[in-house]
Amino acid sequence: MASAATKNTWMILHRWFGIITALFLFIAAITGSVLTARSTIDRWANGDLYTYTGAAAERLAPLDAVALYETANPAIQVTGFPLRADDADNILITVTAKPGETALGYEEVFLNPATGEAVGSRSMDPGLSNRQIIPLILELHYNLLVGDAGRIFMGFVALGWLISAGIGLYLTFPRKGPFFKNWWPAWTYSPKRSFARQMLDLHRASALWLFPFLFILAFTSVTLNFFEEFWDPFATTVAPLERSLFHLDAPYPEGAVPQLTYADALALAENQAATAGAEWKPATMLYYQNWNIYGTTFSDSGDLNYKYLGPVYHYFDAATGDWVHEVNPYTDSMGLVMIRAVYPLHSGEIGGWLTVFFVFILGLATAEQCITGIWLWLKKRGPRIAAKKKADTAATAEA
Repeated sequence: MASAATKNTWMILHRWFGIITALFLFIAAITGSVLTARSTIDRWANGDLYTYTGAAAERLAPLDAVALYETANPAIQVTGFPLRADDADNILITVTAKPGETALGYEEVFLNPATGEAVGSRSMDPGLSNRQIIPLILELHYNLLVGDAGRIFMGFVALGWLISAGIGLYLTFPRKGPFFKNWWPAWTYSPKRSFARQMLDLHRASALWLFPFLFILAFTSVTLNFFEEFWDPFATTVAPLERSLFHLDAPYPEGAVPQLTYADALALAENQAATAGAEWKPATMLYYQNWNIYGTTFSDSGDLNYKYLGPVYHYFDAATGDWVHEVNPYTDSMGLVMIRAVYPLHSGEIGGWLTVFFVFILGLATAEQCITGIWLWLKKRGPRIAAKKKADTAATAEA
């Protein structure tokens, strides 16, 4: 068992990691919980963009509605859209200007599914309006609204959280045996105890019961914030990808214009999937201007989701129709599994709505630990200062 002096050293480290990171971790925890419901919140705040009020019988397939929009807006390049939409929804597409055209002031357009006409558009830059509140919360969660410097800073906050969690686990270990019998009280909480003791129990017990899941959340936070600097090169060094493309420089940095249509690309992707014996359904269509390739995502349901390891991607040359690349974490190396598992684990989408809800709870639990941790520090700070002054006075008197 660890000595009292050793535990005191680790306690000091745990305390200061907590003090330094608490405010920023609290912000990340609350915004993370909110983001688990971002689709619902966005639809509630922007019902005029999302809601289709026409007859279901008049709806066109998204592919056809997008084709009409492209014909009517030749200076705009559609870069992504779903292949399925609910009968009560407009079709959300992403867009950019074609090379040489005037830049757009928006990245998303909502189409009337009966006519392919734009119902409205919005920028995905963060803002306080209802149109941009979700991007605001997302950026606040990821980088505190200060760009790359904020991302790196929050990466170190997550690293501090990860280390502090490990130290906190160690600090709950009993100083003497029997180990499990003496460890069990740290897992308990009782409302009959004093308020100060309840705060300690709540801080400690919630961390112990949720430790494996909070550890995963902290670890994936580190990997997402340091993805390009650390996690991607680490994963691909440990297990190089069997199929790799996007590590190369894009061949069209100024952008390109496709010669084939989305309908052509979908037919190619469906044929490729059928040849490979894949049973998943096409979910979304994509176009990458700087690569001049079309992409089709395939999922288990035909809706874009990140259950398991997320969708499978097939890419085709937008000029020739040649198959270019596949991103399939279910058949590629462990390196791609390591890369693709991070977001589904962090967001909770890996297991569907139930694990998303659990991540919502984990966010609230993390916020609770920030509050109770700071409360405990403030509660004990006065007695610690008084004890130190008393010791200093005694030492001075002896001298």
